[in-house]
Amino acid sequence: MIASRLTSCCKDNGRRALVPGARRAGYTLLEIVMVVALLVVLTGLTLPSIDALFADGRLEAAGDMIRARMADARSMAMEQGKPFRFGYAPGSGKFQIAADDSSLWNSVSDVGTVDSDDQVAGELPQGILFGTDSGSISGGNPSSSGSWQVGGVFLPDGTARGDNNADGTSNDDATFYYGNAGFSPMAVRLRGLTGIVRVFDPTAPEGDHP
Repeated sequence: MIASRLTSCCKDNGRRALVPGARRAGYTLLEIVMVVALLVVLTGLTLPSIDALFADGRLEAAGDMIRARMADARSMAMEQGKPFRFGYAPGSGKFQIAADDSSLWNSVSDVGTVDSDDQVAGELPQGILFGTDSGSISGGNPSSSGSWQVGGVFLPDGTARGDNNADGTSNDDATFYYGNAGFSPMAVRLRGLTGIVRVFDPTAPEGDHP
């Protein structure tokens, strides 16, 4: 009697399991499309923030690189007993260190990364460009002069100077800029008397400038 009831129950459960109305849960095509669209919107909103974060990191890395390389130029001048120049190519991230009277300054070429006793060459992080003035970078289209500009000339006694003037005299100090095109740049100032290099925000109050 008990066995008969169990058999009947099993058969009854089997029939229930095959009832067409008992469907598995799932997603419709419309629901999937809506989820994908939401993900696309969220990605579009977060990407600018992520890109700005990386841009700030590249800008800071560029400042560290410039300070380090200009310190190298000063050391090379003192060790070799002759003036060494730090130069940059406006509208690009290219920089170079070589003796002030070297023929390497005659033209800007793609030499890649160089690190020797007589020449150091490299490039700032991706997207970071040099400029002769603040507006050339913040304006969004820093032009390239096709020639090296003087970022500073370091002398054997540890002092430095800026670029030469048309009358043959030279500037005591040097200032140039770097940054992302279309954004406010950072400034680099070399004090000739001490040979010290400072990086600062040119939009800050004048009293905060080095």
